[in-house]
Amino acid sequence: MDAMVLKVQEWLNDTYGQDSRFNRVTEDGITGWGTIYGLRRALQIEEGITSTSNSFGPSTYNKCPNINEGDTGNLVYIVQGGLWCKGFNPGGFNGNYGSGTASAVQRFKDATGIGGNGNMNKDFMKALLDMSAFSLISNGKENIRKVQQQLNRDYYTYYQIGPCDGLYNRDMNKMLIYALQKELGIAKASATGTWGPTTVSKCKEKTYNVGDSDNIIKLIRYALVCNGYSVSISSTTYDAEINSYCNSFARMMEINKKENSIGYGVIRSLLSSNGDGDRSAIGCDTATKLTVAQIQTIKNNGYQFVGRYISNTPGGTLDKALTTSEISNILNAGLKLFLIFQESGNGASHFDRTTGLNNGTTALSAVTNLGYTKGAIVYFAVDFDATDSQIKNNIIPYFSGVIENFTKNSDKYRVGVYGTRNVCNSLLNKYPTIKNVFVSDASYGFSGNLGFTMPNNWSFDQFKTDITIGSGTGAVSIDKVAVSGVDNCSYTPNSAIEDSVVLSVSEEDKKMKGELMVNRSNNGLRVYKKARYSELYGRQWCMPYEQISTIPRDSMYVLLKDMVNEYTYRYNVSVVKFLDEHNLETYGYVVRDYGEDIPGTITNPELLKDVKTFNDQQNFENFTVSEDGNSLVSAQREEIEGKICSIYSLRYETKVYHSDGSYLFTLQPGRRIAIIGRNTGSTNNKLLAIFRMYTDGKWVKPGGFDTTSFIEYQLDKGTMPNNRLLTRI
Repeated sequence: MDAMVLKVQEWLNDTYGQDSRFNRVTEDGITGWGTIYGLRRALQIEEGITSTSNSFGPSTYNKCPNINEGDTGNLVYIVQGGLWCKGFNPGGFNGNYGSGTASAVQRFKDATGIGGNGNMNKDFMKALLDMSAFSLISNGKENIRKVQQQLNRDYYTYYQIGPCDGLYNRDMNKMLIYALQKELGIAKASATGTWGPTTVSKCKEKTYNVGDSDNIIKLIRYALVCNGYSVSISSTTYDAEINSYCNSFARMMEINKKENSIGYGVIRSLLSSNGDGDRSAIGCDTATKLTVAQIQTIKNNGYQFVGRYISNTPGGTLDKALTTSEISNILNAGLKLFLIFQESGNGASHFDRTTGLNNGTTALSAVTNLGYTKGAIVYFAVDFDATDSQIKNNIIPYFSGVIENFTKNSDKYRVGVYGTRNVCNSLLNKYPTIKNVFVSDASYGFSGNLGFTMPNNWSFDQFKTDITIGSGTGAVSIDKVAVSGVDNCSYTPNSAIEDSVVLSVSEEDKKMKGELMVNRSNNGLRVYKKARYSELYGRQWCMPYEQISTIPRDSMYVLLKDMVNEYTYRYNVSVVKFLDEHNLETYGYVVRDYGEDIPGTITNPELLKDVKTFNDQQNFENFTVSEDGNSLVSAQREEIEGKICSIYSLRYETKVYHSDGSYLFTLQPGRRIAIIGRNTGSTNNKLLAIFRMYTDGKWVKPGGFDTTSFIEYQLDKGTMPNNRLLTRI
């Protein structure tokens, strides 16, 4: 309980409690909507409004007077009450607009990002009498808050003052679109904060190439921050760095983008979850039982993947359940099929652990009756805008029941999720066994999509619903779905998935113990986003595809995991951790030995080049930095206590850790250390073991500890030799 908030509540009831236009507020000392509504009605009464309401509408806004330092009376009480509720101490609650109140108003204005003097006007009064926060809240991000403040500073007169709490949400998304509409030249009276036809038409006219400058480019930077990218928000130039981030975003979202420019398609996706609904897609889903003619329509329109429901809703009137004959017709047409389960999943009351157990039984029975014997992924639908509390109290218990049921058949079927970004991210974080998500991005106004980044390794992305394609008997209603390839839908009745599953680097892969390596090839070591299992000469191999980066010569990286051929135990691709061109830690696949014992296995000259490049890779401890600091030379070796060690000097201050990751002490630049291996820590692959350090003319155990000690090898200091942490002595 806040004593001053309680005092505000008591004053409201004492002053206006007998007025029929006022609703008494609860006197509990807690700022909530009830207190905010009370302050709004008090303002309306002071404005002379006869029909008051809980909203701060146009009439309240237009009639709101300026309230200035030196004023007294009830309007000042309302300002002071709002400041106390917002956490800005005005120095009292007395109806006198003195220096304390003026100072608090200035601090409030500064928090909005706009700034100004200590007087109150209607724009700031509207922001004050609201539940929006203007300081960073516990799960907010400072870089988001800075964007919010800049949006307020530059665009609040076009819309209103928005919250500055560090959360990307509906209010902030609306503010971004208002800002875009202003920059597109749409009149304030016509601006809506939504993607209407005028906004779409004018945005489609905008294309920016590397080197171009425009205020809209600053909004693109804001949107990149909202989507999880760390970029400068001050520049209006579309430079190479921003272009590269936009390329990365487009790849992640499976959006076509020209290499060195940006236009409507990417801008729309940055500013809304669904993006450009008219963009092409190779996936769709439908509740229609498909005829041969409708299947042909789907194929003729370029779709390759079809999502269908595996059961009907008990008591429902829609017959949407997939049949075995439909499966045969879909597969015979050369299409791929993914499976959806939904029984009244449109509200929180339909989700609990018991329902999850029961739905798990129903789904397992359905896929079994459809002839699936192994590998099928079933996407369980959460088809509403679930809040955080509903995810915690309803959705997670529901999926615990589903997973428990499926675990009994763990060698056969897998659980997937259909839902908002928030639902998908929450379940991916909660349950390691869930690997596949189908994101309901078409519901772009859902709070579970706004403010949430796209889940890693998403399988499907539904971005436009209720489209009719074809005509006559071939007409069919579908939803458009982007396809990432993570779920390649190679599970079919009476077949296994493993021979052609598409792989992306998993969270488990990223945590594995690795080997610190250095690229010694004159060619860049190419890194790929995904790998696909396929059969060659009856043997399984991982084929890489979609290049995402290149590791330059002499750059360090971490070899985390080898994908081993299960028949010959030869490697063919490996998972690596490296720094991309933005100095960001990134994961992917590199190509290595495909096995010369299988003639003709690899005919692609580019893959053969990758294999040759990998054969030139070497362990990092073989090298140190040359005298000029620009290249690598053979490391100095020394025998210490019977061990052949590589000797290095530290270029930067670095911390030393215990094997469990706990901090021990710090080593200063210039300290010599001895290393006898290239393996990273088994519990923390950011660490590298050190054998001895040089102190007072001799080699000693680091810190005198008997157990192995570790340092952070600092990959960001290893991209090129002249910046490397471990350098020559």
